[in-house]
Amino acid sequence: MPLHADTVIRNAYLQDRDAVLDIGIVDGRIAEIADPGRIDGDEEIDAAANLVSPGFVDCHKHVDRAFAAAGERRPSGVDGPFADRPMNELFDEHYENASLAEIEANAVRAIEQAVAAGATHIRSHVGVDHVVGTETMVASLDAKQRTAEIVDLQLVPAAFGGITADGADAAVREAVELGLSAVDDEAEILVGGVDPATRNDDVPGTIAAWFDVATDYGIDIDVHVQDNGTLGHHTLDRLVEETRSRGYEGRVTASHCFSLAEASPERLESLLEAFTDVDLKAVTCYNSIRASMPVREIVESGVRLGHGTDNTRDFVIPSGTADTLEGLGVLSQKLLGADRTSQSYRWSETNAGIDLLWDLATHRGASVLGVEDQYGVKEGAVADLVVFDEPSRQWAVIERAERSYVLKRGEVVAEDGEIRPEYSAAA
Repeated sequence: MPLHADTVIRNAYLQDRDAVLDIGIVDGRIAEIADPGRIDGDEEIDAAANLVSPGFVDCHKHVDRAFAAAGERRPSGVDGPFADRPMNELFDEHYENASLAEIEANAVRAIEQAVAAGATHIRSHVGVDHVVGTETMVASLDAKQRTAEIVDLQLVPAAFGGITADGADAAVREAVELGLSAVDDEAEILVGGVDPATRNDDVPGTIAAWFDVATDYGIDIDVHVQDNGTLGHHTLDRLVEETRSRGYEGRVTASHCFSLAEASPERLESLLEAFTDVDLKAVTCYNSIRASMPVREIVESGVRLGHGTDNTRDFVIPSGTADTLEGLGVLSQKLLGADRTSQSYRWSETNAGIDLLWDLATHRGASVLGVEDQYGVKEGAVADLVVFDEPSRQWAVIERAERSYVLKRGEVVAEDGEIRPEYSAAA
């Protein structure tokens, strides 16, 4: 007997199988993948032999900061180069002048833009040591609740002035407690942090403080490691050591890791061996990745590496977008390499290179977020899917394909780049 599905996606090109097949969805899950014509459905979507992919996994965002630089004729707060921008003061002023409702509305807007562009899972860091304290966490939790039908959102409260600064540890703990009281699954709340040397001048003390919070609440860790050169290498070494000593293998993510782009081959090999030894995960972002970031080497070493879109229209990255596909196009350009005689020159524009980048934003990202068991275009997986108007990952990246349909748990929540009205939480 043919399967009778709630929804059937017909003529779906699945790149992993290199075939056009039908996908039957029942009760929000993929019940069957079969040759065309073998599945009936109450609702039908014709993919027209175009790519159907699992939804994008955006491993690193800042929804509480979204659109902080917007609202004027020109972006605000970005009149000088990055080093001249007093970030904490700029965000303090922004939060003082914005109501809690406005911060929440901006977060919802950023989330909906990401979903309309194909994201079905997001991890967002939340700064909780600004002048408004944990109100940013309250706004982010409210945004999470309002968008629960369209995305799975993990939140990572962090002290961006440094966790050992006066009152910062208490603010992080308060935010964690707010988060855990509002969710059913503690995996949705992590603890974050930023550059222990730059912000606190205390690498071991800061890392220990991160782990103290994490172990006290039984949650995982995702921290910014942005220091360059040997200082960044030292921080990563200490993070590995603390991960091992605390028994936190597989529960720690290091975001950005810019220093990996500057490591000698021998130093890079030792760092990646240390990462794999404690299953330390990593995340890179298209708009801040270094052109020399050894993405292929990281992946080939076995390190779990994901991708994020980072900041959206704020003082850090005023040009930032929530569109993962646009981010993959930027990645493929930034990672070209500098030596035209090298066999790896322009590797990121090859078919295999785009496959690798796509994997960062899908399956590898799902592994970083810990959702891989229920993820993918496979029978039994949750039906979090995107239908594109191009026939492959490669053309989707090159042509910036339309996201014809975005499905969350089997429901079409976005169509042709817009959230369907019945699923929009925007005021």
